[in-house]
Amino acid sequence: MAPTLPANTGPQSVPAGEGAGPWNGTLVRSRIFDALSLLLPAGEAFFVATLERWRTEASPDGVLAAEIDRFIREEHAHARAHARYNAALIDSVPAASAIAARATQVTRDLDSFGMPMKLALVAAFEHLTALLSREIVEHRRLIADNDSRQSRTWHWHAHEELGHCRVAADAAAHAGVGRGLLALALVVATGYLAFDVARYAAALCRCDAARGTSRRKLFGQACGFAAGSLPSLARMACGWWRGMAMPARPR
Repeated sequence: MAPTLPANTGPQSVPAGEGAGPWNGTLVRSRIFDALSLLLPAGEAFFVATLERWRTEASPDGVLAAEIDRFIREEHAHARAHARYNAALIDSVPAASAIAARATQVTRDLDSFGMPMKLALVAAFEHLTALLSREIVEHRRLIADNDSRQSRTWHWHAHEELGHCRVAADAAAHAGVGRGLLALALVVATGYLAFDVARYAAALCRCDAARGTSRRKLFGQACGFAAGSLPSLARMACGWWRGMAMPARPR
């Protein structure tokens, strides 16, 4: 059975200090996923806006239209959940608010592209999210399976992503987005996520170091996480190449 979302009514309901500790085994491992969470609300708003606009312009058939409706509902729910998660993190690490603001600016820049590229980017980001979600659900090496709000949010989010991960690709196929543009978008999306998650996780770790955590300890944790994640990275790399080789096809 899929995990349920931790109950909350809004950011103000998050317990004080919840974003402070290493909820994911080690501090570095936690900060990597904290950094990704800071990117998600702005990214999900971009996904929703893109598919809403395309649906209005293209009027897809009933099946695809219904899937887009479901996608939009679930992405709104993900954005709300990560806003609560991020509120707790920002309460503990105020510098995290600047990271979330930079993520919002980047998605505004992405919105300047034409509709074919935006659809390709949404499909690419959803493909990457699906690869990570499958690792979280099937292998559980990246996210600790515990009762923390963060862990429960990630497991719930991953299950939902796997349920709608093809919707954006189907929309791109319906719109006639070509193989070359899909491949370019996947490269762009991969570079964006890898670079920003790495630099924002490093920024959060610098905040931890400024508050007294040993830099040597953080470096050791980073090395340990990198080594332990190699099987997951290998599986995701195979999935990434399949995404390059097999662009979206209409059902």
